[in-house]
Amino acid sequence: MAPLSPVLTDFFASHKNQYYLVTQEPMLCYTILMISSRYHTLPGVGGSSRSFFIHHRLWQHCQHLLLRITLGQEKISKAKTRTIGSIEALLLMSEWHPRALQFPPEADGWDSDFLLTNPDVRDPPSLNEDIPVSSRWREDVVEPTKRFERMSWMVLNSALALAHELGVFDSSAQLPKQDDLVGLDAERYLEYIEVRRQRLPSLLFTSINALSSRIGCTSPVPSDVGISMPETRTSLQSIDRDWLLFMNAWIELMKLTSSVTDTLFPLMNISSSAGSSDTFIPVLERKQVLLASWQQRYLHISDSSFPYTDTLFIEYQHLRILTNSIGMQRIVQRVLQSQTHSSSQRDSVIDFSFVERARQLNITAREYGFIEEVIDGCCQTLDKITLLGGSLHFSPMRILFRTISASIFLMKALALGVRTSKLQEALQILDRAISTLQDSSQDDMHLKSHYAALLQVQVSRLRESLVSSYSGVGNDLPSPNSYGDMSAMNMGDLDVTMNDWLSLPLDPSMAPFGSTEGDFGVRMDGVDLDLDFLWQLPP
Repeated sequence: MAPLSPVLTDFFASHKNQYYLVTQEPMLCYTILMISSRYHTLPGVGGSSRSFFIHHRLWQHCQHLLLRITLGQEKISKAKTRTIGSIEALLLMSEWHPRALQFPPEADGWDSDFLLTNPDVRDPPSLNEDIPVSSRWREDVVEPTKRFERMSWMVLNSALALAHELGVFDSSAQLPKQDDLVGLDAERYLEYIEVRRQRLPSLLFTSINALSSRIGCTSPVPSDVGISMPETRTSLQSIDRDWLLFMNAWIELMKLTSSVTDTLFPLMNISSSAGSSDTFIPVLERKQVLLASWQQRYLHISDSSFPYTDTLFIEYQHLRILTNSIGMQRIVQRVLQSQTHSSSQRDSVIDFSFVERARQLNITAREYGFIEEVIDGCCQTLDKITLLGGSLHFSPMRILFRTISASIFLMKALALGVRTSKLQEALQILDRAISTLQDSSQDDMHLKSHYAALLQVQVSRLRESLVSSYSGVGNDLPSPNSYGDMSAMNMGDLDVTMNDWLSLPLDPSMAPFGSTEGDFGVRMDGVDLDLDFLWQLPP
């Protein structure tokens, strides 16, 4: 699992060096064991049960060590908790989570509000025993994800505070001397600690900024702060060039992400009048140019031998999806504003095809290109997830969150309007992604299994609803040539006809980020975004 994350080097992979891990760095040691015990089943009789018990006990001890760090408590023994290794342990906790966070807190069962709403045999019979899909989505996906994110946010900020205390961001600071360590191996270990200290500023910057942008919080590490990279002159040769290249690329991508959110999200909330679009679209296109420049400089390094190729590819596609989703948001907002202005002249239910609305609103090829970019970026992300196969189960949780985002953004983009051929391709990619998410017997409580089951239901509904909309498009509709501005949407080889265009009745929740009026905490990921248009589809 370690090669799937840039946090650790391979120093402790040698059994000879694990002596220092056990005796000098308890927090890091217990965290590694806690994570490993969840994802690796012990051999022999009762292996699953023993693994579950060991994982739970290790997580309890990790909580104890975390409390010691938070309260400033320290043992007199040489195994200290306020160390570089503890910062790395907290970073690992934000990448992989203990199984306990999949469930509510243990004390929840004693709350009176839970007991009073728990079904009882003396209750009158329920008219509908089935739990709504929207409720299952919140219970099985949204709430566990929020617990993961809250824990990650707190432990990362604890890691940042401890890093400042240890002088991680001060190149002239010296780590506390450890005079009780002697010998050649000890000298190598102490040099290795310095290498790890140099790696931490960039690791903290990328981890904190990636999470803060995902959950809509202000980052405690500004994107314009200078991040010092490790020095390569060391006898250990522990700072490999692949890691440096990856971190440089990821830092630049995080800075570009902050630029997109700081610049485009405020413009997204401005009224979608014709005049404001003259300002918004050029700004968005400049961000697209910067993103394309990053792709040319860094994605060429993503070959099969590069250790972090999947991370770079998925993070790039996510920012591509995000950037173009902001343009898609503006299109939906303009449609809704147009419908609001004419609500007195039409029914409250919007049942016009997207092509008709596009004709009325003069959506150009440039504007619809945003939707196509979202669809393509989502499909490429889900294709990459499919290629990961069984290794997805062991990947950091951020990879799963990007998968969830891609699938939700894709369904919203498809619902707005798509050609039949592109729809079939996208639905096949979604089906393969679902199979990949379901292909695991190691942990029946893993979030990806729950999400796969719910995604399968929603993709089935989306498929049936779009096919139904296709069958409802009769031959008596006007020909494409009678749609005036429709010709603006004929992009290149795209020859749109009414019988080749599918969409669902417009719903405000089709906007990628939902309603943004008065919302200063816009989330970049789609885990708990508004999905009413899916829940309201016929079963």
